[in-house]
Amino acid sequence: MRLHYFFVVVVAVAVVSSADAALADDRCGAALQNDPCLEANPICPAVAAPVGLASGSWPVFQHDAQHTGTTDQRGPTCNKALWTAKLDGKVLGAAALAQPQPGEPELLFVPAGKYPVCGLDPLTGEEAWCGTDDQGKKVDRSSPVIGNGNLLYVGTRDNDLWAIEVPPDGQSQGTVAWRQKVCTDGDVTMPPAIGTDGIVYMGSDSLGAGTLMAMCPGPTQQLKWCHNPVGGGIRNASPALNAAGTRLYVVIGKTTLAAYNPQTGVELWRIDLEPKRGRVGRTHNYTPVVDPVTGRIYVGLKSGLWAVDVTTNPQTQVETPTKTLFYATGPVREEMASPPALDRARNRLVFGATRGGKPSLYAVGLDGTLQWKRSDLPRGRFRNNPPVVDADGRIYLTLRKDILGLAPTGQTLWQATSRAPLIASPIVAGGNLYVGSANATVYAIGGCAS
Repeated sequence: MRLHYFFVVVVAVAVVSSADAALADDRCGAALQNDPCLEANPICPAVAAPVGLASGSWPVFQHDAQHTGTTDQRGPTCNKALWTAKLDGKVLGAAALAQPQPGEPELLFVPAGKYPVCGLDPLTGEEAWCGTDDQGKKVDRSSPVIGNGNLLYVGTRDNDLWAIEVPPDGQSQGTVAWRQKVCTDGDVTMPPAIGTDGIVYMGSDSLGAGTLMAMCPGPTQQLKWCHNPVGGGIRNASPALNAAGTRLYVVIGKTTLAAYNPQTGVELWRIDLEPKRGRVGRTHNYTPVVDPVTGRIYVGLKSGLWAVDVTTNPQTQVETPTKTLFYATGPVREEMASPPALDRARNRLVFGATRGGKPSLYAVGLDGTLQWKRSDLPRGRFRNNPPVVDADGRIYLTLRKDILGLAPTGQTLWQATSRAPLIASPIVAGGNLYVGSANATVYAIGGCAS
């Protein structure tokens, strides 16, 4: 593993064969293909406020930087269709809902096809803007994150993290501020994250070796710090920050949790939760979830839900992680491939696990006690589609072509069906639910009487 800081980099122009030239991006010379971290510089340019996550109902994957999947707003109590909108290209990642600028109305940001993001009016579904002034490959399971003023960040299948300036009213396209390339053939399928200081964190599978990058805030492209290789692919799983913003947690491969200083990129520790195995699957999502009160970290893996607690030596300040298999699903051969939702108001976690095509939904107290389990849900898989929880403890989830709203006690309140598979998780705000499908239809459910 290498952490790179370079203030000045001089890269010789390499001579490549015509076949290699056809495959290589023009931003990736031979040196960057050998080491994608060469351009790291720890001194970020000055940037105007605001920095950090944008204001709004759901600005980042699973609602917040800790990825709790829980909101203080309410979701729908019925399956009434508020509106549908048809875009172009599959929707494989969850949407975001945020204010592009302080004081402006919220927009629904949907990752779709090659756009790679469209902004919709959350009340009507009307398209405010769609696409950018640049072209690239499709967005995959990367959900957008909005912050640092009017910037939106999302990853795509052409090994890029995009920074897009959300356009003002009346403009039909966003402007691409920059695109950060991972030059080791690494699709950016993870939802990026933003710290309170505006630093943007993203990673890549990089052919199973893994790359982790931190980008400076603002419209100027600058790689602040970088690790390559990290010892395993980073795919679909978003980095999580603790509540103070002083620790960054990343799941590497299918088995390992690592902690970093988010400012410097120094690795503080790593712990193997399960025996090492093959590469991360394209549909799995092992995003860590951080309890904002206790700092405990939860990770769902093949054997079940793991909890990691960290103690600090008061003399040396060295941190030591301790793992516990918090709740085992392995004995019933159910695998977790989506993060849990942390419902602090009810002191519990809600998570899905799957055996074959048969899913189960669990509610487990923070003391590890099973509150209830649903094994009679519609067929489908929990893979990159974690449940979310609203202010009243209602639970919302997608399974195959079904959208479900459940009571806090687990009973089904309502169910709706789409025409195409629902690959991503829903988001909820203002009494409504929003989710996109594999045929690029965006569904809004809400407008209920109560």
